[in-house]
Amino acid sequence: MIEPGRKELFDQIIRIRPTLSPKKRRVADFMMEDYKRLFLMSAKEIAEKCQVSEPTITRFVMDLGFNGYGGFEQYLKGLLRDELTSVERLLKTSRVTDETATLNAYNQNTVMNLENMAKSVSEEELKNLATMICNAESVLVAGYKASATLAYYFGYLLNKIKEGVFIDTIHSWENLDYIAVHGKSLLVFVIAFPRYPFRAIKLIEYAKQYESKIVSLSDSLKSPVVNLADHYVIIDMEGFSFVDPFAHIITFLGALIHEIAYHDERATARRLSKIEDGVRRRRDFYSEEKEVYADYDPLAIKT
Repeated sequence: MIEPGRKELFDQIIRIRPTLSPKKRRVADFMMEDYKRLFLMSAKEIAEKCQVSEPTITRFVMDLGFNGYGGFEQYLKGLLRDELTSVERLLKTSRVTDETATLNAYNQNTVMNLENMAKSVSEEELKNLATMICNAESVLVAGYKASATLAYYFGYLLNKIKEGVFIDTIHSWENLDYIAVHGKSLLVFVIAFPRYPFRAIKLIEYAKQYESKIVSLSDSLKSPVVNLADHYVIIDMEGFSFVDPFAHIITFLGALIHEIAYHDERATARRLSKIEDGVRRRRDFYSEEKEVYADYDPLAIKT
């Protein structure tokens, strides 16, 4: 099997090209012209473009070292997951999704991702990460672009049960200053999925200068935030749309919050009680109790 990488794929095609039949050479040349385009095409479409049969396509990818076109397609997916633009992913989706079954397709994709996560992330891994976060004096939760939603979700809930929690979704100078001042006592938890925002890499590189502990959550060992981290968790993300499938990532983060909350149950209960008292006094949420809201001031403290 070819090692992951565009160069490795091209090297293998060049290596076997002299031994190929004229039909297979047409396929090889087409693949070399624009390998990203392959991900947007079916085997049938490639065969039509190269004026060969579908079995020729299958035999060619087997010559490359794959067990069939499905294996080659998965290889391309891993190769391109951090390169495909939103438009390219949208074009791919339109070719594989039945327009009358969109919700069902998304449901099945979510279930598949949840099952894969359950197999790849252990309870021990979850508990170790929870302990690491609990023991940190302060935690900066960072995520940018689409991953900003994950960072805010996790940071918001973590702040409910732990002191010294900060959230960064814009690469703010305030948080960079905090890293400079509290670097060694700070744990930086970076969430980044394809396409990996360069801001996430810059944040880690900056925090490492101040000896902060770096923990990353990403999708692959090839992820740049994994390569820079002191500790990491890998959760694969299989999707068929330009919309990032984050349901299983949210599930993992919810489980992590639960584990952290029960690390010191009494301390968590005391902190939550104080927060709930503030919520009640501020009247943050709707209540069916009969109250007069005509002069309601959301910042007023009810005595």
